[in-house]
Amino acid sequence: MRFSIITPTYRRAEKLMRAVDSLRNQTYTDWEIIIVNDSPTDESYNNFTSVIDDPRIHYHVNDKNLGVNYTRNRAIDLVSANSKWIILLDDDDYFAPDTLQTFYDLILMHGENKWFVTNRAYINGQPVTQFPKDDHEYSYAWQYLLLKRCKGDATHCIETKLITQNQIQFSKNVKQGEEWFFFYQIGLLQKMYYHSHNSTITDGYDTSSGLNFRKRTREERLNSLTRLAQEGSKMELLRHPTFLLYLLARYISLVFK
Repeated sequence: MRFSIITPTYRRAEKLMRAVDSLRNQTYTDWEIIIVNDSPTDESYNNFTSVIDDPRIHYHVNDKNLGVNYTRNRAIDLVSANSKWIILLDDDDYFAPDTLQTFYDLILMHGENKWFVTNRAYINGQPVTQFPKDDHEYSYAWQYLLLKRCKGDATHCIETKLITQNQIQFSKNVKQGEEWFFFYQIGLLQKMYYHSHNSTITDGYDTSSGLNFRKRTREERLNSLTRLAQEGSKMELLRHPTFLLYLLARYISLVFK
């Protein structure tokens, strides 16, 4: 059972190596990592390319900086034909040694589910992810986006064909963030199954570097929201009440904060 790890990277060559090493140290070994570098002029990656000696590591470089969403979409398009599950891993995070084994066991026990969620946690063991109940199914739209009963970034393991056959991608019109748009499309087809396991380890949020290091202005956020509404309209997502409710909540938040 092949796990495909999707990792966009931007000016974090040193931390990227830590993420790769965490895969090499997995107790479960049937995996591949698709890395797409969105900082093609960053020479600090030269050393990284010289030490890649594992056929499970696939490294690609964008011709120019195109943003994290484009980069993630490109990586998804590059997964191998025998990929069964896709897991998203940021370049500044890394996996606990039993992360893939945990997902493998969950899949065997709950094969009817196509979307598994576990914790993203700090080095001290404190989870960033907060769900009300362990080993339980949740609606992404209602319980994560709208009611906010489920909170915090998480580790997502999603069946590959659920993504590829339904042509689910990150937003093409918003360069940074907006992961909810990707997960919302999946949530229309499948609920999340949550299991409390600290799978992804993070140092915390670095405000000086990374994919989303600059806080966007209100005007930029409003522009992003408008573009997502337009894209949602093209994809006929506006017919779903939860999509409209979330856009409205975001708009109200921008106006009155």
